[in-house]
Amino acid sequence: MELGSRSAATVTEGPGVYRFVFLVSILVAALTAVTWALAMTALPNKVPYPFTGPEIAAQWPGDYLWMYPAMLLMLLFVAQVAAIHSWAPSCKRVFSLVGLCVAVLASAVLLIDYYLQAAVMQVSLEKGQLDGWAMLTQYNPNGVFIALEELGYLLMGVVFLCLAPVFVGKTGIERALRWLLRASFALAVLALVVVSAIKGSDRGDTFEIAVISIVWLTLIVAGTLSAIVFRRAGKE
Repeated sequence: MELGSRSAATVTEGPGVYRFVFLVSILVAALTAVTWALAMTALPNKVPYPFTGPEIAAQWPGDYLWMYPAMLLMLLFVAQVAAIHSWAPSCKRVFSLVGLCVAVLASAVLLIDYYLQAAVMQVSLEKGQLDGWAMLTQYNPNGVFIALEELGYLLMGVVFLCLAPVFVGKTGIERALRWLLRASFALAVLALVVVSAIKGSDRGDTFEIAVISIVWLTLIVAGTLSAIVFRRAGKE
């Protein structure tokens, strides 16, 4: 199904929708790359419980810098999914609506997770107020931070699966988007199954690293491809 066969309501929304989705898609891809680069330069050391060794203070504030663009990325992700839902063909909007609802949940989980680290945990570290630190800190591979990241990025994988049917065009780019979004969800689930089978419930940060890498790579590639799709659609 090409652009011309989409619902009349979608087509008559005008080029503003296409420009908005194009811009947001570009920003999502670019900001994901920036966030990933910062995160890679701030990987936490493997420190023993209770995760208050001198290595932690030595890495402050570098290990928290990537969370600021990550929070902005969550807002842009919701905006992107909302715009795609507005653009979707009427017969596919049930999928994009579910994707939008799940995107809100995923972004809320990750926003809360990152905000707590940035606004609470690093201030506690700076002041040396470390009571209850171990369960919440990002340095605990079995702590709350890692668990919420796993949940948030798994939900983002579900969003990808919901958005895949929306790209109904016969162009190579839209076919690539469909396969990429479905493959991302499948890889996230496969990573969870494999890591859980090998390590059981004590997964540490192995699955978290895997799923965040899958999702971030998808955001970069899918953001770029979708920007091309909407750029062409706006011109048409």
